[in-house]
Amino acid sequence: MGGIKVKIEKIMLGILLIVTIIVSLAGCGTTAVKNETSKDTAKTKTYTDMAGRKVTLSTNIKKIVTLRYMETNILAAILGKDFDKKVISLGQDLKTNDIDLYQKFSQTFHMDKIVQCGSIYDDSVSSEKLLELDPDIIIVDYYFMQKSSVKKLIEAGLPVVFIDSDGSNPKEDPLYSMLDSMSMLGDMLGYKEKTDEMVKYARDRIDNVIKISNKAVKESSKKPSVYFELGNVTPEEIGTTRGDTSVGFGALLKRLGAENIGEGHGSESLNPEIVLNSNPDMIMIGGANWNPTSNIMRFGYFSTEEQAKKHLGEYTKRSGWSDLSAIKNGRLYGFHFNYAKYPFDFAVVEYIGKKLWPEQFKDVDPEADLKEFFSEYMPISYSGVFFEDWKDE
Repeated sequence: MGGIKVKIEKIMLGILLIVTIIVSLAGCGTTAVKNETSKDTAKTKTYTDMAGRKVTLSTNIKKIVTLRYMETNILAAILGKDFDKKVISLGQDLKTNDIDLYQKFSQTFHMDKIVQCGSIYDDSVSSEKLLELDPDIIIVDYYFMQKSSVKKLIEAGLPVVFIDSDGSNPKEDPLYSMLDSMSMLGDMLGYKEKTDEMVKYARDRIDNVIKISNKAVKESSKKPSVYFELGNVTPEEIGTTRGDTSVGFGALLKRLGAENIGEGHGSESLNPEIVLNSNPDMIMIGGANWNPTSNIMRFGYFSTEEQAKKHLGEYTKRSGWSDLSAIKNGRLYGFHFNYAKYPFDFAVVEYIGKKLWPEQFKDVDPEADLKEFFSEYMPISYSGVFFEDWKDE
């Protein structure tokens, strides 16, 4: 009987041990589920984009798409060396649309691996292609908000985020909307501290331009008159002006206290007689590197001072221009027109302010500030020309 009792006790102890193990394992399983649940909750965060929309994104963004190649510089400034492993598509073919940008970035990054997903300009963005890419964020400028291809992306549940590069959203300040967009993206992409520092650098300089310009306007009896023309066609042709003072360059001229002779003419070509009769104090030509084969006003990473000055000189050959005060006084200037889409837009703003009010801006050095920004924040080296005078002052 004693042996049977011992056996029963052993069996009972064994059963108790098994039950304890099962309960213990069940407890561990419950903890694991709870941890996984809390982990899932922490994977996303909700933001408000520049269109005022609530967007929920991953807190660990690894795959970035932008539908316009012009955001390349902004993403590089925010991401630094991580640009190469996180940016998977820039929309259009960068090599075709901006050979200057493509060649410069190819010196540092593997730009040949960037996927094309269609042009936002002709509304041919492929939602099917983007669904295949499965991006964590798709960056779109507010200007393209009403494009049908963009609406399809939103309807498909893709993570679309709107930025605002030049105040297309009437609720935004066109001088600061890009900086506000950068701050937002820095937070979303996980580079908040670096981006905030970079944005402060740019904002401080724009604030200073506004301060100096406001003081100059109050102390001056006459506003400097300006004629602006986009140099994306040859000097023999008439490029468009920017007469809308609510957005873009038209807004900048107004903010800095200039009299824009194209005001009220929107983005149309100004009649040459208006320019001659207005006899502006200065003429400004906007350039870039849109087409590598055309005789256009070039600015960018591979432009030179000599080339810029020579091309500006071509405009002086137009009929009647030799009699204009701007030409007689050598006040013909050029600058990179896509400045508002760049993280270093402040340098062009400084340059424009300095040309409008040279005496008041004598202590401001746009080129020095631009080079410092590249040294501190850009993952690529500074090169080229982004603004130039026809005649050295």
